[in-house]
Amino acid sequence: MRHRSAWTFTLLLTAFWTHPGMGSEAGTQAEAKVPPRRIVSMAPNLTQIVYDIGAQDLLVGVTDFCKFPKPARLKPKVGGWLDPNYERILSLRPDLVLTLEFGGKTAKTLRQLKVPVLVQDCMTVSDVLGAYDVLGEKLGRKEAAAKAKRRLEARLERVRKRAKTFDPVPVLFVVDRTPGTLDQMYAVGPRNFVDDLITWCGGRNILFDAKTSYPLVSKEVLLKRDPDVIVNSLAEAQVGAGRIPAEIQVWQKFPSLKAVKEGRVHCFTNEDYLIPGPTMANLAEYLSDIFEQAARDGKGKPEK
Repeated sequence: MRHRSAWTFTLLLTAFWTHPGMGSEAGTQAEAKVPPRRIVSMAPNLTQIVYDIGAQDLLVGVTDFCKFPKPARLKPKVGGWLDPNYERILSLRPDLVLTLEFGGKTAKTLRQLKVPVLVQDCMTVSDVLGAYDVLGEKLGRKEAAAKAKRRLEARLERVRKRAKTFDPVPVLFVVDRTPGTLDQMYAVGPRNFVDDLITWCGGRNILFDAKTSYPLVSKEVLLKRDPDVIVNSLAEAQVGAGRIPAEIQVWQKFPSLKAVKEGRVHCFTNEDYLIPGPTMANLAEYLSDIFEQAARDGKGKPEK
């Protein structure tokens, strides 16, 4: 997946190295008697959550990929989240660094440097909601975190209720491919937050039984599963908004697909949609609109 941002590239590959029983440090944290006063976030979704619970005043550093909300872009940068600038991190004198379970060697290295670390696992929607509880408790913003979590849950619950009013729609959700072609196509499989949202919003992931969370999709599988709806995430850096019609047209390579025949190929370049934090609700609402329209037009009937 060399075409999109390094953050999304790494996030969508998490399933390849995040497995139970492989030395996971999810949920571990350094003990502290008082809430931290200076924190560094090593992941865009954790940065989002920190802002959402009103603890942004504690943030003294973020990664180069922390773009949402926009004020986060003004925070001091500490490099990439897999290749951080440790000297820069130490210069910010953090009393806590937030990172993800699949953050490579970052947590281990920081601990060796005597920096307290809080590691979170945000693979699924449930994981993300749980992170609100953990961060709220750890950062001394328990009440604010509970309110923010309820806001997010309310938005997600609305799409779940809406989905109960129509039949599930067979969906292919593509997270990466070579721009201008359908080569090297990776899509959403099971055990991740996008798969959760597909189901919650009234979709049925055609790759529900894939062996990995973001499998490489073959032509044979695509034609056999024949989705009613195709949702295609595109890297904004590689594909500007003006090229979206051309990227949709690329799908005419498979004219027999229901989604192509019925004009149900949808492309977007919104980076915030694929961040497992509060902005994932934007993706949920986007998918909900698409799936309901397809179902109302007679698509997505349950298989007999």
